[in-house]
Amino acid sequence: MEPIKISFSLNDRTALHNHYLPMLKGGGLFVPTKENLNFGDRVQVQVELLSEKQKASVPGRVVWITPGGAVRSLPQGVGIQIIGEHQSRIQQYFEGLLGENLLQAPPRPCY
Repeated sequence: MEPIKISFSLNDRTALHNHYLPMLKGGGLFVPTKENLNFGDRVQVQVELLSEKQKASVPGRVVWITPGGAVRSLPQGVGIQIIGEHQSRIQQYFEGLLGENLLQAPPRPCY
């Protein structure tokens, strides 16, 4: 079965920090979506980093779901664990952009 394709844009490194999930083995992203996904679904996330003028194609697996109407007004979406043969390179890219900010809690986490 082909991975489900999802696209989203991040304005800057602060937005990346708010969406990046360092607690997942191999790293991950919180992806806002109303797409009906299930735990374990394979996805291909096209992430556009506007401030870097870069796009990253991130293969992943759904590891959590935040439904619409969640507490604390959290956005609806899914937590994606980065997987695949290029997982470590993608993780290093995101963590390199975040630098020392990775050691601090995100200013406005989406999860």
